[in-house]
Amino acid sequence: MTFCHVGLTLSFMSMEKAEPRSPEATEVAPLDQPDKAAAAGKAEDGNLPVVTGATRRKLESRRKLMAAARKLFVERGYHETRPQDISREAGVGHGTFYLHFEDKLDCFLAFTDEAVDELGEFMEIHEAVGETLEDDIHKRLAAIFEYSDENPGVLNAALTDISVLSTGDTGKKMPVDRWAEMWTAQMEHWIEVGEAFASLDTRMAGYLIVGSIKQGGAYGYLRRLEREEIVESITRLFVRALKK
Repeated sequence: MTFCHVGLTLSFMSMEKAEPRSPEATEVAPLDQPDKAAAAGKAEDGNLPVVTGATRRKLESRRKLMAAARKLFVERGYHETRPQDISREAGVGHGTFYLHFEDKLDCFLAFTDEAVDELGEFMEIHEAVGETLEDDIHKRLAAIFEYSDENPGVLNAALTDISVLSTGDTGKKMPVDRWAEMWTAQMEHWIEVGEAFASLDTRMAGYLIVGSIKQGGAYGYLRRLEREEIVESITRLFVRALKK
């Protein structure tokens, strides 16, 4: 299989319809997000949340906006995508965009949050954890690049440098920070079990690994290298740098 753009596609949970309790409300299973559940309120029995027609429409419009944002950020990039473009792609009024997001950057950060969660779920499903340092790195990289092959473009879009988007503190972590923290935690484990150098600056190494994956993936795409060849090459590089 030829390596495609490093990326991942966001998936969106669809709500299963239930029989309406009344013309104004529908009883559904608990919502995934705590803030959504709080917004929906509680049913009369105090157990199941009730989603009103207005709340259901708001959740649906957000789902459409997130799907449209993902598509446009991947195809056009952050700078060439405008809020009105996202609204038009989603098939909702432009004012609806601002019911969900403060501005384009807020929408982009919501997109990147879902990108990180999606990749994490994919790696869990594929059990991307090894017993040794080398095996662990190889399995993690294989899962990342497999996901990238299946979902081109999203990871590149999500890894857009936040420093070029805003001069202020957004209060949110970008994907590069969250992924670097994941690798940092794993390297601390390798040090603890005696497989990696104790003097290793794990935080710096975490960022270097994320950067290497992104740039190595881009190089592999340009050279039309096979996925396994890329994974093997990057694995060897990391093992030589980290293994005690």
